[in-house]
Amino acid sequence: MKTKVLIIGLLLGLFSMTCYSQSDKKTDFKFPDYIGYVNDFEGILTQEQIKDLNEIISKHEKESTNEIAIVTIFSFEPYKTLFDYSLALANYWGIGKKDKNNGIAIVFGKQIRQIRIQVGYGLENKLKDDEAKRIIDNTIIPEFKKGDYFAGIKKGLLEIIDQIK
Repeated sequence: MKTKVLIIGLLLGLFSMTCYSQSDKKTDFKFPDYIGYVNDFEGILTQEQIKDLNEIISKHEKESTNEIAIVTIFSFEPYKTLFDYSLALANYWGIGKKDKNNGIAIVFGKQIRQIRIQVGYGLENKLKDDEAKRIIDNTIIPEFKKGDYFAGIKKGLLEIIDQIK
């Protein structure tokens, strides 16, 4: 009987240590601080371009209360996908009004060669995932391929705003 209890205790101990070590990566991770509408951590945009995007987003927020953040990143680690990272980041920063869940995060990286438009639940009826993918594929990516990240983001942003008005 004592042996059985000891074995169960050891197994539970090993299991809890395994769970702790797997979750440890994300608990050590800290998102960067929110700067404003445009958070260019990768340094892709000029100050004038950031100012232009900030003005567009600010005007839209005043008219609609929708909040939009543009974020450039080098990596989405320790998350496995950009989807997971962008969702966690949007929640951590609190993008969108809490009672409306009307936030959108456009997260991309030149270095990681990925982009995600993360839409809050309150706007999903206006901007569905397939429409966000269409904006990425047909508007943003063609400009990115030309090396014009600002044009891609600005054109994509204007399409997003047009969809969620």
